[in-house]
Amino acid sequence: MRIVDLHCDTISLLSEKEGSLYCNAGHFDIKRALESKLALQFFALFSMPVDCNTSMRQILKQIDKFYLEMDKNSEYLFLARDYNDINKGLDSGKIACLLHLEGAEALGTDEEMLRILYRLGLRSIGLTWNNRNLLADGVAEGDQAGGLSLQGRQVLDEMSKLGIILDLSHISEKSFFDALAYYDKPVLVSHANARALCNHRRNLNDSQLRALAINGGVIGINQVADFVKEDSPTVDDLLDHIVYIADLIGVEHIGLGSDFDGADTIVMKGIEDYSKWESLLSARSFTQEEIEKILGLNALRVIESVLNYDA
Repeated sequence: MRIVDLHCDTISLLSEKEGSLYCNAGHFDIKRALESKLALQFFALFSMPVDCNTSMRQILKQIDKFYLEMDKNSEYLFLARDYNDINKGLDSGKIACLLHLEGAEALGTDEEMLRILYRLGLRSIGLTWNNRNLLADGVAEGDQAGGLSLQGRQVLDEMSKLGIILDLSHISEKSFFDALAYYDKPVLVSHANARALCNHRRNLNDSQLRALAINGGVIGINQVADFVKEDSPTVDDLLDHIVYIADLIGVEHIGLGSDFDGADTIVMKGIEDYSKWESLLSARSFTQEEIEKILGLNALRVIESVLNYDA
């Protein structure tokens, strides 16, 4: 069973607290991830929305922390720069690590910054956090939110050319549909759930979910309590989101996007609980083939379709 998790904030958290990626008190560490049979983890780089120069300095410091931890733990981890890396490493027993930028304030209006971050290993980008930036509007802009800017479209062109995954988490609804109409590859919504079951502004409504399916994309199921249920969410409530989305658009468009270390309260303990997911999904009448798709194969399909093979 190959488990792929599309979003954690552990590197950002450890950059602030100077902790160890191998073992810590948060939701994710290498020791527990190995025991859970994790195959691939997206590691998010994040700065609060500030000016592009300040944001870039913060992102570069987090990249430095990421590489320091990669060097310390090279016997357990490897960097995923293209799908060939991932494919060769899946049976190695090591965890593939993919760098993601959550909110593109650091890019400013300079495509050169995008290419530099690509050379540093970045392979996935969410255009916004919750707020408007130079590329697009985020969900915090509310009902009056706009869509992609001209600069946002230019960045999507360069992302497609380089082979960088587009993540539509945190983005406004108009920007969401603009991006699907403009970007020419399958997308991820790395950490969100169904708004029909939990009316959080970051969850996707049915129209968005249907559009995601037409695109061939995948939504990563978010474990943060606020995204699961308004009051006292449980693991069963989290599984309800999977069942709902599977019934609406098909199991082929569901993955895992825990948001580990991105919030204080999640409905499971942490990465160690992924060892339970096969039996949890089986108890909800998913077949073995469907379970393998949800736990990793769907996400790997999107990743393979976007990440270019390095020469």
